[in-house]
Amino acid sequence: MDGRERDNAGGAELLGGRSLIAGRYRPLRPLGRGGMGVVYEAEDTRLDRRVAVKMLTAVEGLGEDNEAWDRFVREARALARIDHPGVVTLYDSLVETGTPCLVMQLLDGMSLADLTSAAGRLPTAAVCAVALGVADALMAAHKAGVLHRDLKPSNVGITRDGRIVLQDFGLARLAGEAAITRTGVVVGTPQFMAPEAISGALPGPAADWYGLGACMYLMITGEMPFGGAAEVGAIVERALGDGVPQLGGRPEAGPPWLTGLVDELCEKDPARRPQDLKATRNLLEDGAEGGTEALVGLLNRSVRDGAVQAVRDASARVEELPEYDWEQADTTPRAREAEPDPFHPATLSDATRRIVLASMTPRSALSRQREAANLVLRGKVQEAAEMLSVVVPVCLSSLGPNHPTTLTSQYWQALCLARLGAGAEALELLSRVNRHVGGRTDRDERNGQTR
Repeated sequence: MDGRERDNAGGAELLGGRSLIAGRYRPLRPLGRGGMGVVYEAEDTRLDRRVAVKMLTAVEGLGEDNEAWDRFVREARALARIDHPGVVTLYDSLVETGTPCLVMQLLDGMSLADLTSAAGRLPTAAVCAVALGVADALMAAHKAGVLHRDLKPSNVGITRDGRIVLQDFGLARLAGEAAITRTGVVVGTPQFMAPEAISGALPGPAADWYGLGACMYLMITGEMPFGGAAEVGAIVERALGDGVPQLGGRPEAGPPWLTGLVDELCEKDPARRPQDLKATRNLLEDGAEGGTEALVGLLNRSVRDGAVQAVRDASARVEELPEYDWEQADTTPRAREAEPDPFHPATLSDATRRIVLASMTPRSALSRQREAANLVLRGKVQEAAEMLSVVVPVCLSSLGPNHPTTLTSQYWQALCLARLGAGAEALELLSRVNRHVGGRTDRDERNGQTR
């Protein structure tokens, strides 16, 4: 069984909830998964801080003489050479039981891909703020002799204070070193990949600027550069054919100077793309006034809408769920201790996490609820809301709508809603919790019980 199969089975010794990576990093929840591996949020137990651990499971056990391993080494070297607030910081590089790992700065907020998926078209100032942050990061990387080569919305992070951070240099190439891509193999994301790179030519800095232009096209229009084509062949044909559709002459797309800049950045011929990068940066800076504030507002709205939808989805099923049987419940300490605690659900694959969460016991659900409460108390409301959006439906399904763990989890969920600005939804959820608590109190009084 290879690394990916073992992780998907949920029985990995390394990621089984209590284990540590390199005796130091405790996995907490997955942040993303791709063809090369998986990224986890983890706790650095020595320094008491949260980090991101990227595990290249595709490289596990292959040894050092292969292309995937080369990419791991190059990403570590690339990140180590760049010192800029717009580029994710590398803390450590290690190998855990044959699996290469990168330990990096943990970013809050969301990716540009998630933001555009939730918000659609972005206002001009926000587009410029994102593009300006990416431009600054690219200029710092290129100055350090590093090409990103896979600039796309999912690799552009937007923190909760509106800072732009470029991440995932997995395909990066250090200037002066040979390319590692085999001839005839397309490595990258064709929707945002420069035509010269798709054709197999060795890309230069202009390829990264093309990626920025393609990202701006998405932000401005709310559409992918080559539409909704799913097949790589169709995207490649359009990229090498007509290229990215022109925005110039489309007043609804934004001011002419902005649409003209996007058209220049997306030119098929790299020699026709902007050569005066400082002038390009200054142009974006002029248009970015108020953009950071707009981004923060969009992020907050997206998080709030997601939390509200999670409550509504759970509420829609409440009437179908059984009530918790207080008379038959065994709530003694001995009974609680006897309940098994499964692997921390956040460390498993999506499919496995659903299976594990479906069998969550009152004890393990309570553990997750307490973790979410601690996040709220530390001001990490977004993470708490995301965790509770999973815990509450499980509690409703497994424990019932009036179980104490369910009610307490919903209380914290309501608090998250209130702090995210969804006051009406928070009050509605609190009223629902109070009705169940009131019903429980009435039953206790009728039965002459005190709990």
